[in-house]
Amino acid sequence: MNAQLFDQARAAYRSGNFSAAAQMFASVKDPGEVCGEVDHLRGNSLMRLGMWGEAAAAYALALDDAAYGKRGALLTNQGKAYAAAGDLDAARAAFTEATTDSTYATPFKAYLGLGGVLLKQGEVASAGTAFRQAAIDGANPAPAGALAQLADCFVKLGRPGDAIESYRTALDFAGPRDDTRAINAGLGQAYLAANRPADAVDAFTTATSDGIYQLTAEQRDDFARAQDALDAISAQNAISAPEQGSPAQPAADPLDPLGKSGAFMPDPSDTGFFTLTESELIQQDKQAMKVRRKHRHTGLKVFIVIFVLLVIAAGGLGFAYTRGFGFPTQQDTLNGLFQAVTDGGDTDAYLDPNLSDSAKSLLVSAIPEGATATIEAMDQSMTESTAQVNVELSMGGTQQYVVHFARSSNHIGWVVSTIEISFTSTDDTSDDAAQTDAAASEEPAADAQATE
Repeated sequence: MNAQLFDQARAAYRSGNFSAAAQMFASVKDPGEVCGEVDHLRGNSLMRLGMWGEAAAAYALALDDAAYGKRGALLTNQGKAYAAAGDLDAARAAFTEATTDSTYATPFKAYLGLGGVLLKQGEVASAGTAFRQAAIDGANPAPAGALAQLADCFVKLGRPGDAIESYRTALDFAGPRDDTRAINAGLGQAYLAANRPADAVDAFTTATSDGIYQLTAEQRDDFARAQDALDAISAQNAISAPEQGSPAQPAADPLDPLGKSGAFMPDPSDTGFFTLTESELIQQDKQAMKVRRKHRHTGLKVFIVIFVLLVIAAGGLGFAYTRGFGFPTQQDTLNGLFQAVTDGGDTDAYLDPNLSDSAKSLLVSAIPEGATATIEAMDQSMTESTAQVNVELSMGGTQQYVVHFARSSNHIGWVVSTIEISFTSTDDTSDDAAQTDAAASEEPAADAQATE
C-alpha cells in the first residue's frame, strides 16, 4: 500500500475534496490487496459524490477484510447506497444484517434505514416495528424522528389513537435539530383520523404559525377538512341553541312609547322646538354650523390615518426583519449560488464577504454541479438562519445539507456562510439512504473525523 498517497487521500477527504479523495483511495492499494479502511473511506467519498453503485461496491470490498471489522457500520452505509440507487431488496438485506451485529454501537441507524425501505415496499407494520426499535435504542440521541415515523405507520394502519400518543411523545423528546413543525402537522392528521377536528386545527395551526413550514398537499387537504368539520359543528350548535334556551323575544316596536328601555318618549313640547321664532332658528343653525366645522378637522383626521398606517407598515417590516425575512430570500440566494456553480459563474455575490478566499473556494467545491437545492425547514432570526436543504443531484438521488446564512453587506438580503452535509435527517427515507453514516462507528479509526 502507498502510505504517502493514503495520507494525501485522507487529507483531501478531511478538506471536503471528495472527488480527489475517491480517486486517490482507488490508487492506494496494491493489486489484490485487502484493506477495509481504504475501501471504507473510498465508499464514504463516493457517497458524498452521489455515486451510489460505486459506493456499495467499495463497502463490499471493505467487508471482505475480516480483520477490519466494523461490519454494522459498513452494512448500514451499504444499505443506504443500495436504497439511493433504487435496489430496495439489496438495501433491505444489508440493513437487516447490520442489525444482527452485536458489536455495532449504533444499531438504531440500521433500523431507521430498514424501516424506510420496508415502508417503500408497502410493509407498513414491519416498518413500524423497525422504527420502534430505532426509537427505544439507548444509543439513539434523538428518538423524536423515529417516534414520528412510527406514528406515521400507525396512521396508515388505521390506529390514530396510537399515532397521537407517538406524536406527543416525539414532541416531548424533540431536540433542537428535530422539526417540531412537521411533527405537529402529522399530529394534526392523526387527530383528524380520530375525528377530533378541533384538536387537528390547533395542531395544524401550530405547525404553520411562524410561516416557515409548508404543509404537504395531503396535509393541506386534511387541514381544510378539519376546518370544514369544525365549521359544521359550530353551525349546528348555533342552530340548536335557541331551541334549547328560552323563547326568542319579539323585536321592540320603535314607535312604542315605552321602547326597549321602558322609558317614555319625551314630549315634543319639552324640547322648545315648537316655540322658537324664525330668527332664532337661523341663529341656532349658524351656531350649529360653526360647531360642526370646529370639530370636523378633516385634514387632521387624514394625517392621523396616514400616520397610523405608516407606523403599522413600519412595525410590520420591522417584525418581518426580526423574523428573518429579507430580499433576496434564503431560497433565492441558494438557487443563485447553485446555478453559478453549475454555470461556472461568479459565486462571490452569494457568499459571506467575511469569508476568506480559501474558505470560499472550499465551500464552492462542496457544491455538486447541476444540482437543485430546496429548503425543507429553517430556523430564522434577525441576523442569521440555519436551513435543512434537500439537494437533487444531476446523476439522480438526493443529499441533505445544513446551510448557514448571514445577512448581506446591505443588511437586507442573505448570503451563504457555511454548507455542511447532514447525516442526521430521518424525515425522508431516500434522504437517509443518500447520507453516509458519519457517527463514530461509521468512520474508520484512522480518519481524523472518527472517534474510534
